[in-house]
Amino acid sequence: MRRRSFITFCLALLAVTIIALGYFSWNASIRRDKTELPHYGLAPAFDLKDQNGASLDNERLRGKIWVANFLDLADSGPSALLASSFAQLDQNFQKAERLTLISIVIPMADQSGPRLTDLSRRYLASSHWHFLSGEPHLIRTVQNRWKLLVSASADGNATSGSFFLVDSEGVVRGVYDGRSLEAVQRVLEDIGTLLRTGAN
Repeated sequence: MRRRSFITFCLALLAVTIIALGYFSWNASIRRDKTELPHYGLAPAFDLKDQNGASLDNERLRGKIWVANFLDLADSGPSALLASSFAQLDQNFQKAERLTLISIVIPMADQSGPRLTDLSRRYLASSHWHFLSGEPHLIRTVQNRWKLLVSASADGNATSGSFFLVDSEGVVRGVYDGRSLEAVQRVLEDIGTLLRTGAN
């Protein structure tokens, strides 16, 4: 009887050890994933209005993981491709309350083209996806600030084609060529990494 109890105890101890080792291994792999993401510095400041007329800026995004891109309405073909890729991100992470998607819309010179609400409906945007715009000179200022990040990255050569991944502390952790299917897949994976770690 004692021997059976001793064997049961040993098996229980072994099970606990295996679970503990598995947890620490999993936790270590998460830390490795997180530290592998590069740092490009703080996200450039902006303060614009979304399709619902609400203001959105860096401070309001504090604590959120977010992805930003630029949609140039004068360049409709590439913009449609980028918006469709963003729609894929939106669909994949609809239940991720900590994720926000931001499309900064560059208006056409004559102010024609779809309104922000039209874009939101066209791509079936969830409440996580904000289409932002403002006065042309404000948009140009914001775009020029983000261009510096593109020049520091190996991906993309213009802000209008780039996706920017920002962590919960407002630090840019990835710059991707949004026109590349492989890059979009990397964005999906890196978003998952930041959401899984629950931090920056």
